[in-house]
Amino acid sequence: MALSELSNIDFCDTSTTTIEADIINVYESLSGKKLYPADPVRLFLVSLAQIIIQQRVIIDFSAKQNLLRYATGEYLDQVVALVGVKRLKPSPARCTLKFTLSDARPSVVSIPKGTRIKAGEVYFLTIDYAQVAAGELHCEVGAECMNSGTIGNDLLPGQISELVDVFPYFGSVTNITTSSGGTEEESDDALRERAFSAPASYSTAGSDEAYAFWAKSVSPEVSDVNVISDVAGEVQIIPIGSNGSLLSQELLNEILESCSAKNVKPLTDKVSVVQPEEVEYNIEATYYISKDNVTMSTSIEQLVDLAIQDYIAWQHSKLGRDINPSELMYHMMKSGIKRLEVTSPTFQALTSRQVAKLGTVQLVYGGLEDE
Repeated sequence: MALSELSNIDFCDTSTTTIEADIINVYESLSGKKLYPADPVRLFLVSLAQIIIQQRVIIDFSAKQNLLRYATGEYLDQVVALVGVKRLKPSPARCTLKFTLSDARPSVVSIPKGTRIKAGEVYFLTIDYAQVAAGELHCEVGAECMNSGTIGNDLLPGQISELVDVFPYFGSVTNITTSSGGTEEESDDALRERAFSAPASYSTAGSDEAYAFWAKSVSPEVSDVNVISDVAGEVQIIPIGSNGSLLSQELLNEILESCSAKNVKPLTDKVSVVQPEEVEYNIEATYYISKDNVTMSTSIEQLVDLAIQDYIAWQHSKLGRDINPSELMYHMMKSGIKRLEVTSPTFQALTSRQVAKLGTVQLVYGGLEDE
């Protein structure tokens, strides 16, 4: 069962028309007097109705904030606390640094924890003590951005290379992995879904939903998780990031640590965290606009571009989601086009270990056509 399967509910009627009509009908029934549109009494009752309507909206809103499906912001934080869940805070980007000495030394060279390095105005610091062994030139150590959020993401290898806290015999430093894992505060939708699956975490019997819950609780960057056990006692956890992106090795290690805790996994489970297999597809399509909509053609073309982005986000947001051209057509037809010819992608079924990856996009506007 999913939250989206629950029916919508209203705690009270907030319809302006209905409330005004009810107030006027009650007055006319008790007084025996017909109230016409310009009647001062009617205008007075209508003004009172506005206050009653606002109160009803507040009552309805307040009641819904006690329900997981409708709660938002701080109200949602209070609701999810009932199942022991907290909103994930912003997290900093991480990467692996490689320090190189100017020349080999006969003794160990220490690199203190918290040594700062920067790329432009983005600062990182080492998260562990590191040392270059006697006679060696290099060592590697993890580092994280000093500012939480996405600001430190996507710095390619070699871009973080300016040492701030210089130490003796320093030669050079550079990141050898792309920085990633920086996230903003967990969104309401993500928190709501995680809290909905929280009861599964109460089990330490190795259920797939329990492993998925603990994996998603590591970072807001984890958007979907599949848990597979092809061999008894061996569990593979397959996570993806937003829009189907692969997660960094540092984040995979954090997920493994979380899901391997003694109060999470059964004693006999051997847990591993692996990347999904990416299945590439291309988008090749030609669309036509009706001549009746010629004055709207520019705005329709813009809506087509947005429709493509919506389809890509949908296609990449879930592991094992089949590559489905019908969904592409559905999104594009909503933009107001008349006709669509899709050359690629063709339908392709994916397994729970796979995720779609976009290759190229070739979208052609074929012009105007008669209806």
